[in-house]
Amino acid sequence: MTRPLRVLLVEDNPDDKELVERELRRGGFEVHSQRVETAEELRAALKHEPWDIILSDYSLPGFDAPSALGVLKDSGLDIPFIVVSGSVGEWEGVEVMKAGARDYFPKTLLTRLPSAVSREVEEARLRHERARAERDRALLARAGEVLAGSLDLQETLDRVACLPVPDLADWCAIYFSEDGRTLRVAALAHENPELVVRGVETDRLFPLDPDASSGPAWVFRTGEPQLLTDVPTARLEALACSPEHLRRVLALGLCSIIHVPLVGRTGSMGVVTLGTSGNRPRFTPIDMPVAQELVRRAALTLENARLYHEAQDAIRLRDDFLAVAAHELRTPLTTLGLQLGTLVQRARRESSTDLVERLERGLRQVRRLGTLVETLLDVSRLSTGELPLLLERMDLGELVGEILERFEAEAQAVGCALKLEVARDLVGEWDRMRVEQVVSGLLSNALKFGARQPVEVRVVSDGAVARVVVEDQGIGISRDQLESIFERFGRAVSSRSYGGLGLGLYLARRAAEAHGGRVWAEQRPGGGARFTVELPLRAASQVAEEPA
Repeated sequence: MTRPLRVLLVEDNPDDKELVERELRRGGFEVHSQRVETAEELRAALKHEPWDIILSDYSLPGFDAPSALGVLKDSGLDIPFIVVSGSVGEWEGVEVMKAGARDYFPKTLLTRLPSAVSREVEEARLRHERARAERDRALLARAGEVLAGSLDLQETLDRVACLPVPDLADWCAIYFSEDGRTLRVAALAHENPELVVRGVETDRLFPLDPDASSGPAWVFRTGEPQLLTDVPTARLEALACSPEHLRRVLALGLCSIIHVPLVGRTGSMGVVTLGTSGNRPRFTPIDMPVAQELVRRAALTLENARLYHEAQDAIRLRDDFLAVAAHELRTPLTTLGLQLGTLVQRARRESSTDLVERLERGLRQVRRLGTLVETLLDVSRLSTGELPLLLERMDLGELVGEILERFEAEAQAVGCALKLEVARDLVGEWDRMRVEQVVSGLLSNALKFGARQPVEVRVVSDGAVARVVVEDQGIGISRDQLESIFERFGRAVSSRSYGGLGLGLYLARRAAEAHGGRVWAEQRPGGGARFTVELPLRAASQVAEEPA
């Protein structure tokens, strides 16, 4: 049974070429060969075709075996090199083997040549397999690190494109589809940035035909990978839509191509194309598994990035809706609150106790709904990183006293007595509405979980900061939840039992931080919880401007 053998002969004598080929055929090889005589011809042959072995005469006019070995080393290819010459002696043979040749033979003793060629080709195959396996392991290991680095869709696309270059391929293009039919280059990688620019421009000027019978479009439609171990000009001519398109594609210098469908959880997203050029060995079926595994991992990461991108868009739409809804609801609620307040005053003048009680209950619900609307508006602001402050000079003790007066009726309704202890002259520059929001949130929380026990509020200072401390004797908070309750939608108890959105403490902390202060929770000795708000006695802008 004959074995195919691709032989590159560095030889100036056609008769000697026939002599070597005859001996190889006798040894059971089906020989495909090319003869070269100069360094330029050798470089061109190494660039355009894969070879199993190089057989070189020792001395040619203007060229020799050591020089040919130098050309081979410069190419970076691992191809066995054997010297076959009528003039080589033992000294020359030893020297050329020191330079990298695998063996040498006089042309008069070629009977050992087939066995030597068979040995060297097999050893080269084993070396290539070991190197390929190591390359594949390193590539997939690096893929895990690189692909986990970002959830930004475009950044992830660029990372995926750069992964196989240059270890596995010279080119990597990621074709992405937004409409389920048309493919466009979303990311392109090559070691030469100028070639990347040309490739992107070519895709822009000459989009892929969605109905093409080969290439990325066909792979996208069928979901089947495609391997082109050779890229003949005739194939490119059939795919090109104009002479200019063909010229641009030929300039990319592609020698072999792998197309792999990029399939996510919801279906095909696009195609990843790998290409070789120059002296790199062409792709073979052995390269398909690692390409498919790399693309499979990339597809999972890209799917996550796409879903994250869609989720971010949905969140932005939600926040826009919340902002619009809150603005639209604020005006009628303000009007309704004013009208109810007027009716309460009239009912008091008319000494209608039952009506006053009912109107005040309705006014409290309007205020509660107004607080909810403001909470939704604040959440939408915080999603964009904004929480504006309108600073004014005020007495913190007086403000906290006013807040407690408003909560008196609610405290009586739940059976909690309010106790207030205030230090004198705690004056600073704060946003009245935000401070009121923080203290009201903590007080409402204490009444909700206070279990009909007294709620104590203290306003104190140590000279640099003012503190509002709210203590209840209710169900308390477990130690492992003292931080998580300040997260967005964070809860220490079930919403079914106590209701609420889980946003009050989150907004309280963010409002305090906007002033340059902080909020924290502690377990109260003897049961219950203690919440502390700490605010600087200077303006938030002054705090921000102080050098670190």
